[in-house]
Amino acid sequence: MSRHAAGSVVVVDWRTGGLPQEPNRLRPAVVVEDHEIFPDDYPNMLVVPLTRDEGLAHRSFSERIDPTPGNGVETTCWALAHHVSSVSLRRVSGTPSRVTAAQLAAIRGRIALAIGPAG
Repeated sequence: MSRHAAGSVVVVDWRTGGLPQEPNRLRPAVVVEDHEIFPDDYPNMLVVPLTRDEGLAHRSFSERIDPTPGNGVETTCWALAHHVSSVSLRRVSGTPSRVTAAQLAAIRGRIALAIGPAG
């Protein structure tokens, strides 16, 4: 088990415990946490799932990810910021792919929008 850098595209095994409209299979996701905030032995990480289903992508809370050699996606997909999740590192497999710094910043901004203002 290892931590992955923010912006990394990983594969998360959500095959156990998913209910309708929750991830319930192997699914790519983007790491959104700053791995330096958490200790190396912390067992979870924060991710946002990716989907090709535009119907699940609420426009205000989803970032469009078009295919590039660097991100490894095969078709246009959406980072579902409103589905930000803490997942066990044991569910996560790394890939060599990553989103751009601008896309990561946009995803994080959409997470903040979905959570709402502080106070």
